[in-house]
Amino acid sequence: MGKIRQKSISQNEIARIAGVSRTTVSFVLNNVRGKNISEETRQKVLLVAKEFGYIPDPSAVATAINRIGSICLMVCHSESAFSDAYIMRLIDGMGRAVHKARYDLRVLQFRVSRHDYLETARSGGYDGAILLNTHAEDPGIAELEASNLPFVIIGALPDERLVQVDIDNREASIGIARYLLSLNHREIAVIAHASKTFFAVEARLSGFCEELKNHDVVVPESRIRFANFTEESGYEATKELLATEGEAFTSGQRRVPFPTAIFGTNDVVAYGAMRAIEEAGLSIPEDISVIGFDDDYMSLYTNPPLTTVTLPAEGIGRTAAETLLRIMRGVNVKRGLHLLPTNLTIRQSCRKL
Repeated sequence: MGKIRQKSISQNEIARIAGVSRTTVSFVLNNVRGKNISEETRQKVLLVAKEFGYIPDPSAVATAINRIGSICLMVCHSESAFSDAYIMRLIDGMGRAVHKARYDLRVLQFRVSRHDYLETARSGGYDGAILLNTHAEDPGIAELEASNLPFVIIGALPDERLVQVDIDNREASIGIARYLLSLNHREIAVIAHASKTFFAVEARLSGFCEELKNHDVVVPESRIRFANFTEESGYEATKELLATEGEAFTSGQRRVPFPTAIFGTNDVVAYGAMRAIEEAGLSIPEDISVIGFDDDYMSLYTNPPLTTVTLPAEGIGRTAAETLLRIMRGVNVKRGLHLLPTNLTIRQSCRKL
């Protein structure tokens, strides 16, 4: 009777116990060189493997040598990850850098309420992670900080220990405010693309409103509406805004003129705003000027073409990926926020009063 083969612990289980990625375990156990794995990590993996009686599979050793690792992009809202042109441009920039380094790029969509980034990365065997649309109060960030999983954030959070890539959202929105003021707009509304818990929303709102206030223009709370990343939510928010303004006008309650300009804090919600304005029987820019933020693919083809902030989405994605790859190779990367430039692209959706 043949000897019964002892069941071996899997490499996924070793990764979970050792607190490293599945790919790191594979490289260590198969003695793959040139991957810049620290001696401390190597010894931790070997100790777990020995303690739990890991038995290697000879047929997997050869393929491990040429194994391509994987990096994940975690998008912290799931409704629009593959329909948002800005995100697709980020992915395009990331993909070029990641694939050049012989890694796969996987896109993972998260509900806003989920925070299990570390467990997701470890269970998937990812070597590193890029996070998009997270926020300062997200407990999943603290878990990542306490781990040894390399990660980069696209955005700007208060923690200067985090490696982050972004644009200066506040300064760009100050530029939008100055442009609308130069066109003599004083009655202005805002359709924010998400709640203020997201840093980009808070930065764009505060920069925009504070600059207007510096010129004695106040945006009342009733004229700031919050959408949920999608064009449809931008449409609904604007429809509600226009209905409220219209009711006040017809009932004689209005004390100020109707808004002459709307700032959509991203292009997607600005598209929804444009649709709502047109459905209300109003014209752009004759009745209401509209300005967006992102300059995604469709902004040039709206009717009229959308004035918007142009940001280097592909460059942000590429920079985030290249920075993550350097961290994974053990290169000492400067912590804090890495900013890329923007500019205001003027088209036909705004007019001078």
